[in-house]
Amino acid sequence: MIKLYRQAHNPQADAIEAEFRELALGYERVVIEQKEAVKLFGKETALPVLTDNERVVSGGDIPAYLKELANLWRNWQLFQGDYCYVDDEGEVC
Repeated sequence: MIKLYRQAHNPQADAIEAEFRELALGYERVVIEQKEAVKLFGKETALPVLTDNERVVSGGDIPAYLKELANLWRNWQLFQGDYCYVDDEGEVC
């Protein structure tokens, strides 16, 4: 399960949670302070931090990770229906 480690008041973490809500993505919210984050992730990692099993994502890597999740969600939606589709290259099922 994805976990979002964040401080109580953090605009970047608020934006991440908004993205998760838009994707209807389940996640666990963990509110901690920076001191606790240093103990968990090291002093080079700033909050917010996302973990997905063993994967740890923070800082400048967060936008790419969110894009990856959005693509996964989009592909999941494409293949969940009982219908044909045309992909970006014009291929039909």
